[in-house]
Amino acid sequence: MAGETETERVKTCENCVRAKIRCTHAPDATICDRCYRLKKECYFRLARQRSAPKKRRRRIEVLEDKIDQIMGQINLVTPRRPEHHYHTPNSEVSSTYPHADTIDVIKNGLISHESATQLLDQYREAMLFFPFVMVPASTTVDDLRAEKPFVLLCILVFCSFHDDSLQKSLEEVLQTYVSIEVLCSEHDSHPPSFEILQGLLIILAGTRQRHQLCRLPYYMQLAVGVVINERLDRHPKYRVATRLEVGDECDKTRKGTVADEGRALIGIFLLNSTDAIIRQRTCTTPWTPYIESIAEELSQVAEYPTDRYIIYYVQLQHMLQRLDALTMTSIERHPDMEQHIRAFRAEVEQYKNQLPVDPTCDPFIATQYHTLELQICQISLIDTKAASTPSDSFLLVSRSDTLCHGLAASKRFLDYYLKLPPVIERNYSIVIWLSSGFLVVAACKLVLAALHPSLRLNAQVQELRDALDMPKMLQFFVARLDLIAKTCKDGVFSHYHKWTLAAAVWFDKAYQVAQLEAAKSVENESLQFAVQDQNMDQGVQADPNLFGLDFDITMEELMEGWFGPLLGIGHI
Repeated sequence: MAGETETERVKTCENCVRAKIRCTHAPDATICDRCYRLKKECYFRLARQRSAPKKRRRRIEVLEDKIDQIMGQINLVTPRRPEHHYHTPNSEVSSTYPHADTIDVIKNGLISHESATQLLDQYREAMLFFPFVMVPASTTVDDLRAEKPFVLLCILVFCSFHDDSLQKSLEEVLQTYVSIEVLCSEHDSHPPSFEILQGLLIILAGTRQRHQLCRLPYYMQLAVGVVINERLDRHPKYRVATRLEVGDECDKTRKGTVADEGRALIGIFLLNSTDAIIRQRTCTTPWTPYIESIAEELSQVAEYPTDRYIIYYVQLQHMLQRLDALTMTSIERHPDMEQHIRAFRAEVEQYKNQLPVDPTCDPFIATQYHTLELQICQISLIDTKAASTPSDSFLLVSRSDTLCHGLAASKRFLDYYLKLPPVIERNYSIVIWLSSGFLVVAACKLVLAALHPSLRLNAQVQELRDALDMPKMLQFFVARLDLIAKTCKDGVFSHYHKWTLAAAVWFDKAYQVAQLEAAKSVENESLQFAVQDQNMDQGVQADPNLFGLDFDITMEELMEGWFGPLLGIGHI
């Protein structure tokens, strides 16, 4: 019927209804295809009007209202930031952070814009001690809020140690964001991975307090996971798609310049390696030729003044890893272990002579070099035991020589450390804190070894021991850490001061005991020599602990108070 719309009539004409076949026609046609073909009159009867029941319409409206209410609550809790694309000279940001407003602590009122600017300036000073996440002088707080909000949050956490309550509030925001947006988010809404790595490096470097030390290994492995996932440990031309990926989709979201990525890779290498060597953990980021090649390129270009030292950081750390590998398989001393140690010490001395800069010109190099010197003594005198071979006078002379080197190295380190500007430790990274704690403990043990009766006639050992004057050095060390603990609110560095006090008490007791033992040994010296001669004639094995280094406390137990609460300060 002409003039009638589809909604005013039924969809099947009467002829097709009688024939019980499908009625096909154009939307606006007045005759169906079958009637047109058969030249029949086509008639559509009017459709009966039906209105939806009021109850059904009301139910639909109620459900729609509930959906609108739920969506409003979701948007209120986690507002999404409008998409913007920011561009900087060094990197191109192609996507925004998911839920970035949740980590905008300035907008949320946790810290003022002025205070954030002050902390950013403070971070630029701290970069000298961990130059692997650099912030250009022209970059402002607003730039970081727009481009790298997670990095800004980590910088604020790093530098807010002067106010413990503020730092803990910022840490809560950080932990929530990492757990929800980094670990539990979908891949499409994941924050930029390279910026997450930079932020984690800042947090790791700024680990100081005991509760932060407990989270150190977990943040460390998360950062290592980002390095592996982003293939930062490979040359850029080898970062191709894996067998499970199609095309080059994996490279579309890459952020950061090659220099920034290189610094980040070297930073996680130094953090992981230092922690593994000193605390005897497994290193998941070992040295590779690619890491050293990146360090060499950074040192040659020297975009920042600290870049020219990066190659020395990597080379010294590689030597520490090689030295540590000597004792990884077994604590039993191999017959040629002493020769290996002597050769290694000669290599270290040669490297020092070839250095174009003085080791004390940079805090990082100075700490690494002194750690390398004392690590040689630690392995030679304490970490390994003598093999089950007959007594060898060469072994005695060799280890006496090693002890002299260790005492001299301890003297150089403590003289260097105590001449540093006051409270400079506030900007120290965890790498320097770890190494400094190890150096103090190693120096204490070497002094106690020098008190062994077998060395009382060794004039060189006694002269070096007296020159070191470890009891006095520990007093200066305690006073220095006491000063930095008092300058910070809520005692942020107090556990380092307490550990040093406890270590000094332990050393004084052990020092007195060693002196008493030395005095007793003089009285029955003739008897001891007679027993030793008899043992040598009978082929009795020499004392495995040549200098009596069977302490009642291990290096790890001594360091636990420095590192964290596993054993606690009372165990020292």
